[in-house]
Amino acid sequence: MAFVEVPHPLGMIPLEEIRAKADEAFPKIVQAATHWKPLAATAQDLTPPYPAERIKFKGTYEALNKMFYDKHWSIGLPIIPPTPEKVAAMLKGTTHKPDEVVWAVPPRMGQLTVELVAAYGVMAGCKPEHMPLLLAVVKALSHPDYDWRGSTTTTAPTNPVVIINGPILDKLRIGYSTGVLGGEQPVNVAVGYFINLVGDVVGGSTPPAIDKSSQGSRGDLVAVVIGENEKQNPWGQSYAVEQGFKPTDNVVTAYSAYMGSNNVDHTSVKAQELLNTLAAGLAGAATGITSCLTHFDKGYDITNKVKFAFLFLGPEHADTIHKEFQTKKSASEYLVKKTVLPFWMYAPDLCKPPKEFGPYDANTMVPRFTGPEQVRLVVTGGPGKQSQIWPTFTTVTKPVSVLIEN
Repeated sequence: MAFVEVPHPLGMIPLEEIRAKADEAFPKIVQAATHWKPLAATAQDLTPPYPAERIKFKGTYEALNKMFYDKHWSIGLPIIPPTPEKVAAMLKGTTHKPDEVVWAVPPRMGQLTVELVAAYGVMAGCKPEHMPLLLAVVKALSHPDYDWRGSTTTTAPTNPVVIINGPILDKLRIGYSTGVLGGEQPVNVAVGYFINLVGDVVGGSTPPAIDKSSQGSRGDLVAVVIGENEKQNPWGQSYAVEQGFKPTDNVVTAYSAYMGSNNVDHTSVKAQELLNTLAAGLAGAATGITSCLTHFDKGYDITNKVKFAFLFLGPEHADTIHKEFQTKKSASEYLVKKTVLPFWMYAPDLCKPPKEFGPYDANTMVPRFTGPEQVRLVVTGGPGKQSQIWPTFTTVTKPVSVLIEN
């Protein structure tokens, strides 16, 4: 594949400068498109993805971890050595054949086989019984709607987020109550570490060469993996059931998110009062001051728009809301109406309401979202008056839900 480098930056500069850079790059693009040929040496270096290469190593555990890191086989945290015996044991957790390629991981398009899923699962601390979950996570992340390539090469601090539903939560002891997003959740953390080992080592999305995240996030190291607290969900239906699955199904939902923000509200007694504080946080979450009326906004930069936002409601907040809003949809409808900002707060050219919106001036209140399906509620966590807001990365990525199968 041929590449043409355009000097940074392309954003937050006058349009004339952008056009000048494009004009300068165009002849190089034509040259690359019409004269590029693959190098013979590159083709000769390609090796089949299965079986994975075996190596012999003698030394301390510390030395092994250093070697893995130096060779870019790990991403900084310690790993469990993926010995042939451990990988073979992991493979017993699935009916898939080890040579099956389950994902060409962008941006390098590295071939991820079931055998490698097992190997990286071992490295991250997963067990054989986790294999169906790992394969389902890979299936969700590899779906075009997730937009893995865009999410792992952007300058934004994106996080892979995985939500798990079903009986598998208790069966595998997946965290969904107190501290669900924290470190004392061994299965959640192991699966989160597995995700980024695959993304960075197989996909090649490492900073600063490929992963261009300006400041990065902890989600680049251990992805966010949570269970929904179905037992304390006052609405009854889990997120997976809302997506058409059965209550007995084990389901993973994955999406790419901007970094989350917390809502602490100890004083609101009524549901509308609490939803008002959540709406205030939602209005400013991620790119809140640069995008409006998602779906309809005619602004030219789709990278500054958030199409969906997930609210991870603590059970106590969920109970308060449920007393006045008997369905999640009705609560989301209220949030959409209240998630507004005055037009002057939106960045220039990025908020252009359509004609149907009607006349507006600098002080007109313009909503960020257009429908309840864009604000999704998931109950998770334990006691306390806390909730979190995790908006999706751009309008390109969409949440992907898949069934966990053997």
